[in-house]
Amino acid sequence: MNPQLTDDAVAALPLHAGRAELLEEIMQTPVLDDRPLATPDTRRRRGWLAPVAAAAAVAVLAGGTAWWAGARGPDPETAPPVAGGGPATAGAPADAYRAVLDAEGWRVEDVYDDAKQDTGDIGYSKDGASLEVDWYPAAGYDSRYDDRRHITDPPSDGSPVDLLGLPSSMWAYSADDHTVIRPVENGHFLEVRGSGLTEQQYVALLGQLRLVDADGFEAALPEGYVTTSERRGQIDEMLDGIAQVAKPLLPAGMDRSSITSDQTDPYHLGADVTGQVACAWVGQFAEATRAGDEFAAQRAVGVMETSYRWPVLKQMDARGDWPEWIWSMADEMTAGQVPPGWRQSCAD
Repeated sequence: MNPQLTDDAVAALPLHAGRAELLEEIMQTPVLDDRPLATPDTRRRRGWLAPVAAAAAVAVLAGGTAWWAGARGPDPETAPPVAGGGPATAGAPADAYRAVLDAEGWRVEDVYDDAKQDTGDIGYSKDGASLEVDWYPAAGYDSRYDDRRHITDPPSDGSPVDLLGLPSSMWAYSADDHTVIRPVENGHFLEVRGSGLTEQQYVALLGQLRLVDADGFEAALPEGYVTTSERRGQIDEMLDGIAQVAKPLLPAGMDRSSITSDQTDPYHLGADVTGQVACAWVGQFAEATRAGDEFAAQRAVGVMETSYRWPVLKQMDARGDWPEWIWSMADEMTAGQVPPGWRQSCAD
């Protein structure tokens, strides 16, 4: 993957809240270098503030949020929670560290689960407002908390709020954009960010979150998302569609049973499946090119050229840029070039 700014790097910058928010948005954008084909992030971030809008907001925030910049929140361990905090966690499963929203009219927009990094998120929307719930392993808590302290200038511990039974800390990026970090429990911590909501609306919405384990999380997903029991069938259906135009489907020595995923969102599942198929052929092309095996190289090129007709990529194209990444590698191979940076991109 291309290098990106980290939370720690952003936290160290002596910038006011508006610039910190802008830099956080930029963090989500790959930095262009000599590897133009880096894998796109399949997470469809709701963005909260688009980079252009965030740039415009810097001037507004600089002049209009002095009341917040000068405030340092009380210690969340000792201060009483603000009104509207979440329910206690009594009765929640022992391994519950994800959270879902039980609020009328809110629609699931995106679900992402990264088993390698042990992180994930679920995003909701309603009438132009957004709520995103992210979970992370405990090891990242201190750095993320410190990063969020720099939302204010000078840095602060935020305002106290109860989130799912634990005293937590809330910061405001603007009057209608807030985030809360919940301390570590069950080896993970939560961050919940809401946009397009007043503080009162946001805090009230926090009270409608519910802790769940993996099974409870799947049960809370709307129709169209892929459960554990459905996943193998969905993967095979995608592979069947690819196999209709890509012959052979996989390089020699690979079996379709090796194509796996733990994603519940159909888009991210499709990215996993097509990425593994494409990377297998790019790998063969790179090795054949190095060894001077023209036949094997041309077979890989031929299969990748069919990627423009893979049903799953055609279905995904309207939603994100993952198909373009696959097709850009196919184009490089057709031109006789090994896609730059493919090995690292495929490893990620």
